[in-house]
Order: sequence, then structure tokens, then C-alpha cells
Amino acid sequence: MHDSAASNVMRSSRAAALLALLILAGVAPAPHADGPPLRALVVTIVAQDGFLEWLVADAVAAGTVPPLAIATSHVRGLSAHLEEGEWDLVIAHAHARPAQRLAARGVIGDGTAVFANPRTIIGPASDPAGLRGASDFDTALSRLFAHGGCWVRHEHAGLAALQPRPDGSDGRCVLAADGPGPLAALAAARTHGAYTVWGYHPFMRTARDGLAAVVIGDPRLLATLNAWTVTDSPRRAEARALIHLLAAPATQARLPEFRLDGDTPNQAWWPAAAATKAASAPEAGQASPP
Repeated sequence: MHDSAASNVMRSSRAAALLALLILAGVAPAPHADGPPLRALVVTIVAQDGFLEWLVADAVAAGTVPPLAIATSHVRGLSAHLEEGEWDLVIAHAHARPAQRLAARGVIGDGTAVFANPRTIIGPASDPAGLRGASDFDTALSRLFAHGGCWVRHEHAGLAALQPRPDGSDGRCVLAADGPGPLAALAAARTHGAYTVWGYHPFMRTARDGLAAVVIGDPRLLATLNAWTVTDSPRRAEARALIHLLAAPATQARLPEFRLDGDTPNQAWWPAAAATKAASAPEAGQASPP
């Protein structure tokens, strides 16, 4: 059997199995699964390297949900996109203030946690301090300082409390970046052979130049994303069915399989339940995620 034929058989089998599991879970096939695509407006990372299409491909093949027409936006642009075009669902970080405001105004509704993405430790690709495999952020820092390595503090409000400060009072090597923002922290890490922290997905879109990600899956480093239906969409029932699919146990169980292009070692997505923070937990001053 040719590879393409074998792949089609495997996909058909998986689609049939997924359909059976979803029906058992109470997620019925969409009433117009063979109709036009659902219009999904998502933050950039949800479409990165085809993640969302990959996640729903078997369900689309099974006729459980329609295919998707996906467009991306920075979270700050969601409101403008919703005013200018017609959309059926939105996926964005649950803590993002622009999304919260849209939900409060009733523009979007049915908010459901669907997955979580990691912030990652970033350091020399050779990982001289041996942080890969650390069970949590604190263990990683302990290994780093035991090795005699240096940390670059990234002044991200959502991570500030986790990071040591560069006051030198405890003898640990903690450096301040030469400027604000993640790119300054990356530049300092590259210059000093040090480590820092930032979102895994945006880091993977940069010119990494000798740096690599060490994703450890500490729940404190995970950020929950919600999916919402667009309130005035005429296809809100189908959008709601898709959101139920994304939150279903069978779909959540597949999330750890996905990898970003060129980075096989690192898990890119976690089930929504893995993040310990409530989706609406305030993080004062947090920069909007990409």
C-alpha cells in the first residue's frame, strides 16, 4: 500500500474512532458539517505551524464539525477585526484584557478553556547547566546556580514573582537586561551565555541564533486559552459544537502530541486543566500575548 493510501486509511480509522468517542461524550455531529467553513479568529500562536487544523482534522474528516477558515490577530486587534468582518468563534488567552472586555460587553460568549501554552526557559542550545528534564521552574533555577550559571531577569509581570532579582545579596548570578521587553532579555542571554524566560511560541518565531527552548511544563508557566462563540454569528450552534469538541477529553488527550516545526523535544501545548491559574486571574500590567 502506498504511503498516501496508508495515511488515508489511518486517518479514516482515527476519524471513525474519534466520532464514536465524541458521540459517547455528548458531542453530536454538527448539523451542517458539509457546509461552508466556520470562521475562526485566533491569536497567532493558535495557528502557528498548523496547530488548530491538526487538532480538528480528524473531526472534520468524520463530519463532526465543519472545516475552519482561520485568521490570526494580536489580541489587541480582536475588537477591530470583529467590527470589520463576520466571525463565528474567537480563541485567545483567557487572561487577556481585550478578550475579557469583549466578553463583558456580550460580543463573545460561551467562554470555555480549551488548551494552555507554555512560557519556556531559554538558554544556550547546548544547555550547559543541564536544565532539560527539570520537574519545575524552581528546580531548573537550582540547577542553574549550582552549575555557576547566570540568569537574565525578564520583567514580565506574569512571571516577575518567580524570577530572582539582580541584587547580588545571595551570591547568585542574576543579570538585568539592557532594555525592556523579551528581545533585550534574549540579547543579554546570548551575550552572557545565560538563561531567561519568555513565551515558547513567540520565541520559536525569532532568529534564535544559538539559543534554544527548555520547556518544562511547570503549571505556573502555562497560560490558558479560551474559545468563545461570536454572539451575533448565525452559526453559533456550530461554533459551540466545535468548542465542545476542543474541550472534549479525547481532544485534550491529543494535545501533548503536537510539536512546532523543527523542535521535536519540546511539547507545545497542554490540556486546559494543566494550568493551575484560573482563566480570569488578574496579572496586573501583563503584556498582551501574541
